[in-house]
Amino acid sequence: MVKAGKKGMSSAEAMQKMGAKDALVKIKNLECGLSCTAAYYDMKELKAGFPKTMASGETRVLKQNRGSQGEGIWVCKLAEEEDHGRCLS
Repeated sequence: MVKAGKKGMSSAEAMQKMGAKDALVKIKNLECGLSCTAAYYDMKELKAGFPKTMASGETRVLKQNRGSQGEGIWVCKLAEEEDHGRCLS
């Protein structure tokens, strides 16, 4: 594929350096990433940053920084205008 000019996956070494949990944040400005991706490393950052991202009105996904079997993932979207929002797990 690469010889044909197609983009392939990085080497295993590059993927290990990236780290599984921060991978989406690290590629957010690449063609394959989403620029609105963020990481919050403590409650202070979460409380300061997450409401701002929810203000866009778009559905957001929260993933805790542990586990890899799909546990600890919440889909969050604003409920009604008078509500602050809700999370669906």
